[in-house]
Amino acid sequence: MMTSTLDPNAPRGQAGFTLVEALVAVTVLIFGLMAVTNLLLVAASSNTVANQGSAATASASQVMDVLRSTPWNQLVQAGNVANLPRGDLDNDTTSPSPDCRALPIPITGIYNCDDNIPGVGVIKTRWRVTSGAATVRLAQITVRSEGTGALSAGRSRAIFTTYRACTQSAVGSCGNPLVGCCPTD
Repeated sequence: MMTSTLDPNAPRGQAGFTLVEALVAVTVLIFGLMAVTNLLLVAASSNTVANQGSAATASASQVMDVLRSTPWNQLVQAGNVANLPRGDLDNDTTSPSPDCRALPIPITGIYNCDDNIPGVGVIKTRWRVTSGAATVRLAQITVRSEGTGALSAGRSRAIFTTYRACTQSAVGSCGNPLVGCCPTD
């Protein structure tokens, strides 16, 4: 007959994790995953804002190019600069907003458009034409575009400003009927 003798004072080997060690490991893992999730959310929202900012810049640039190529009398509506400003940078003046990619050239009587870009969203573009400082032969054109998303409104804005001048050789001359007469100062 064989009997086993165990020494009660002999060191015991560890057979696995205790419940407390497992709970601590799970808690550390959860806090680490929360930090990574937060990082991913911030990266995704920053990417959305950047995409809408790039689209807003492209839309504002396109509208500004069309406005720069619009003849003077159509830009200021038959040379009547005294009634400027025209357009509003904060509110739509044309409802429903036309498509920015289908704007008529030259632009007349329209001061806002929407650009619906797949994967990016809707970009609102508005512009205003105001008289230049101390002269009716100068017009300031300001174009503002911005994304309409919940995260990017106000953060994805592009604003361009330029000046247009009636450059006919003599004030009040009407050499080209498409260009129209320069107003007198």
